[in-house]
Amino acid sequence: MPGGERGSRSHGPTHLTILPTYRCTAACEQCCFESNPHISGRIPIDRILDYIDQAARDFPTLALVVFSGGECFLLRDDLDRAIRRAASRNLATRCVTNGYWATSKAAARRRLGALYRAGLTELNFSTGDEHQKFVPFESVVHGATTAAEYGLSAVIVIEGCREARFTMQSALAHPMLARFLEESPARRNLTLLNNVWMPFQEGSSITQEDEIYRRGDRLQRYRGCDNVLENLVITPHEQAASCCGLTFEHIPEMKLGSARGRSLRDLYDSQMEDFIKIWLRVDGPERILHFATTKDPSISFPADAMHPCQVCARLFLDQRVRQVLQRHFLDKVPEVMFRYRMMRRLEERSDPSFAPGGSGTGARVGYGV
Repeated sequence: MPGGERGSRSHGPTHLTILPTYRCTAACEQCCFESNPHISGRIPIDRILDYIDQAARDFPTLALVVFSGGECFLLRDDLDRAIRRAASRNLATRCVTNGYWATSKAAARRRLGALYRAGLTELNFSTGDEHQKFVPFESVVHGATTAAEYGLSAVIVIEGCREARFTMQSALAHPMLARFLEESPARRNLTLLNNVWMPFQEGSSITQEDEIYRRGDRLQRYRGCDNVLENLVITPHEQAASCCGLTFEHIPEMKLGSARGRSLRDLYDSQMEDFIKIWLRVDGPERILHFATTKDPSISFPADAMHPCQVCARLFLDQRVRQVLQRHFLDKVPEVMFRYRMMRRLEERSDPSFAPGGSGTGARVGYGV
């Protein structure tokens, strides 16, 4: 890598996301990975541990290991082993779950007690109309409140769309959750969020409020993608990927290659030869698509894009957009590369692990997943 040892230290992911399986106890109709209980296959635990060890050794920038899926709790005791390994490398850890296992407070305490002792630091729960066809909200409440009582950072993420029957107001009205938020000292550890629930199946009736849609006249709202180059992903097929965006499985260019045959460092560094990844990190997909529209006015913003990942997919999957970017990307290289280098230099200066004598091993939470 040009720039010597310090150059290689000054870039790398802040997150390692391991998707050990796409199997799930739920089968949400709009799941981005089409997860369901009938999917088989997972990453063996010895290779999960090896990926954690590689990333901890080779990326001083690494702060957090995320376990998602699918449903990562289906790993059972292997999840505890993976959490323990990451914690032993001074890394924060996060699990993303539907909460199926928290059938009661006692069940939640049993499961989370083991993970807390292993070193888990964050726990995110997904819920909403689709998820609740398979997991009642009460299980999510059992799990999230118990996690908060253990001192974990707990988040309940609610599917957000205009047609939603279960909303943030519905969640806050749940008696057990309302009492916890009013009375428990641990309430400071629990956050509730709405996400943007986007369609993956043809004929979906999912819509959003007008202000959610990603439009060309709203560019001032949009920033660079905080997932690409910041998040190194291992899929259940042990492919390394550039991001964990909702559409990454639909974009072949987001796959970096087999993590079995090459080191994670080599796979990550290979992205630095792909200008559009750097461009996405600096400007985000909306500004790149806008650039394409200035070169070919027949290209327009998609009227139904409610999430940046949908716009990103357009960049890669729309042949007309691809051709325009291939013809004109050199116009943007000097500016984007300058801004990217400045971004990295500022990050380096603000991170004490890069100071002379800095260890680079302290856990610090960076961008969200």
